[in-house]
Amino acid sequence: MNNTIAAIATPPGTGGVAIVRISGTDALSVAQKVSNLKDFQANTVKPCVFYAADGKTVLDRGLLSVFRAPHSYTGEDVAELNCHGSYFLAQKLLTVVLQAGARLAEPGEFTKRAFLAGKLDLTQVEAVADMISAGSDLSLKMALQHLEGDVCREIRSLRNDFLQILSGIEAALDYPEEISDPQISEIQKKLESSSTQITTLLADSDKGLLMKTGATVVLVGKPNAGKSSLFNALLKYNKAIVSDLPGTTRDALEAEISLGGLKINLIDTAGLRETQDVLEKLGTERSQAHLQSADLVLAIFDAASGVTEEDQKILTLLQNRPHLCVINKIDLSEKMELANSIQISAKTGQNLDILIERVLETLNLRHIDINKTVYVSSLRQKNKLIQAARSIEKCLSALKSVDFLDVLAPFLKEVIVTLGEITGDETSAEIIDNIFSTFCVGK
Repeated sequence: MNNTIAAIATPPGTGGVAIVRISGTDALSVAQKVSNLKDFQANTVKPCVFYAADGKTVLDRGLLSVFRAPHSYTGEDVAELNCHGSYFLAQKLLTVVLQAGARLAEPGEFTKRAFLAGKLDLTQVEAVADMISAGSDLSLKMALQHLEGDVCREIRSLRNDFLQILSGIEAALDYPEEISDPQISEIQKKLESSSTQITTLLADSDKGLLMKTGATVVLVGKPNAGKSSLFNALLKYNKAIVSDLPGTTRDALEAEISLGGLKINLIDTAGLRETQDVLEKLGTERSQAHLQSADLVLAIFDAASGVTEEDQKILTLLQNRPHLCVINKIDLSEKMELANSIQISAKTGQNLDILIERVLETLNLRHIDINKTVYVSSLRQKNKLIQAARSIEKCLSALKSVDFLDVLAPFLKEVIVTLGEITGDETSAEIIDNIFSTFCVGK
């Protein structure tokens, strides 16, 4: 297979600049064939002319960036052709590059080469994808921390502890006359400490996954409780139609917002009540379906009406769902009393800041310090940590039942391999293919 790959590294569409990236042993010779530059110095950016396949017709005048191996993203010679930001032009330039001797890169192949060259570990590879898809301040900051290696350092530190335990046991078995058996109490102490670390990582992973993907927050309530008004207030613009007529919202409205740096998929639902109207009934059924998938439900109540029979039915529906009770329209009345509720006015904005704080607190994201805490945000990594925790439990159980340390070896090796699969120190073609299959071409 041709070693030199190329792809458009910028998104489809029109922009200021488009980039065609080339990487491999022949990257610079390919760049020579499509430009007027013949002398390439490492880590330089030079103005140049890009030519069509005939070597005469000018396609564009742009810039050519050069990175020599091993000091490049992929660890290979890399040339980046910066042309004007027409996607049509970028495609034409890519075609010329492919005709000059490169082949089209597979999805994620540039980053895959960076991993194979030892430039990135697998946690950093996944962080690259997370950086690209980040949709909030929290997800972006967390992805950057992962890219800088916080997860890798934590996992490799744990793995080294198990390697030391295993090597101590094996050394004592191989050289019994020279090396004494490790102390069981010391091994147990290290295993329990490692188990606690993994338990903490797993506990924080729920926060990490939520920060990465965002939370779904659903607004429910009886008709005319002010759900759409709150929806608009949180969006800070009018998307939902607001009317004094009950049943105005017939179907769910969705929008993305940011609360405290967290991406929120906010859903305004149709009012929950008994109705014979076919369309309103369908909207009510959809509202109930949204309740089941919500990370958090905001139950909206009308302060002026007090707790009605319809409200009681809504409270019953929410008994086993994470929710907050929000009493709206306190600018008109403050008669309603409901335990642990938040009093707001969507119309005036009163207490919306308190509501936002309570939302983050209920989602367990009120106090987040990404710089000091490692938040695993990959399901693959989380599942491997669960596997490692089970193997540690096997080790601890074996320590209680036998006096022969060699019985620990298989379980210790399980932990070492499993943790190595998180970072890529131990891996398989299947794991690598699964990770890179989610990448776009050009990254």
